[in-house]
Amino acid sequence: MRERRWESEKPLAFDAIKILQRRLWGLGLKVRNPDEVVACYIEEFIVNRLDEIERLSQWPIEEMTLVQVQPEWRGDFYLFAAKHHELFRQHEGMEGYVSLSHPWCIPDLQAIKHHEPEALFWVGFRDTHGFIRVRVLPREIITPGERRDEALRGAWLNERAAFFSTAVEVLDLPLEVECTKERLTLRTEGTRTAVSLSWPDAFGPCQFEFVDPDRYALIVPAAQLIAKLGQSPALVKTYLSGFSPEALEAFHQLQPTAQTLYRGYIHACTHDLPDIVQAFAPARGRALINLCEFETDTLLAEGESAAAIVGVIASPEGYQIEVRLNRAPLPENQMQDWLKEVCGQPFVYAPLNVY
Repeated sequence: MRERRWESEKPLAFDAIKILQRRLWGLGLKVRNPDEVVACYIEEFIVNRLDEIERLSQWPIEEMTLVQVQPEWRGDFYLFAAKHHELFRQHEGMEGYVSLSHPWCIPDLQAIKHHEPEALFWVGFRDTHGFIRVRVLPREIITPGERRDEALRGAWLNERAAFFSTAVEVLDLPLEVECTKERLTLRTEGTRTAVSLSWPDAFGPCQFEFVDPDRYALIVPAAQLIAKLGQSPALVKTYLSGFSPEALEAFHQLQPTAQTLYRGYIHACTHDLPDIVQAFAPARGRALINLCEFETDTLLAEGESAAAIVGVIASPEGYQIEVRLNRAPLPENQMQDWLKEVCGQPFVYAPLNVY
């Protein structure tokens, strides 16, 4: 589900996080104890070698996903996907998955006002099936339950249907896109395939995923979409999860010049954050811990009730407070003042990364 997100205006010192915790306690909120071991999410930790992840080994590592990034990739997407599928076949049974992402663009840009012209595409492989995923990117995040732009629901849905229909047609998938004034749906015409919808905002799903038990059968459709609608050069990302170090190294050899990022989570305390940042050095990375969760009507006598999460993001640049909500409880022009009142710092609106 899409979220509304704000973050502190500038990086802070770690002492400011301690002050924030005391401030939230003073408001009567249930704040995690600084010594409590919780999930600490690691993002964008740049590693040149797999063994560099061991710099985090003093904390239990629960998940390991590698993201290989090529910011200006050019090439034959069919060969690119086929090589990854062939290597995946050699490592079946590990419960791992591979997915390859590539941006694409709808041809009729004149008709697009409420979404970004660039959409996202993935083709991926798991033990039991392959999948194709298509995601459109709204220009503005309006979360489920928010009423902004409700009068333009039809326009939002028509644009989204245009993206989905274009992708389905070029991919030649057995799917039917149905759009009414109220909602957008997809259904599969096949008996062995399936489709699911996700990533909803106020107007419905922004993403569909098509699943086929024949993984290899999806490579040609994927290549067709990229050949016809993909951009070049393109930011291409490969996601690898659930594999042994030996398998991960083999996948890396398919893209030896790609930058490799670690993404996952460890078990750590809030007071561990300075040590985690130090463990990233000399590379970059980010660590996120959620400090508290609350319903906004516990602090607000007016406005709509919303679910809020206050977290801290640690990086070599410093510490930032983030607040994520399932909807804005107040009018847009009042949100920053209210967040400053709650957290004691000025905030800016900062939607989550689309990946």
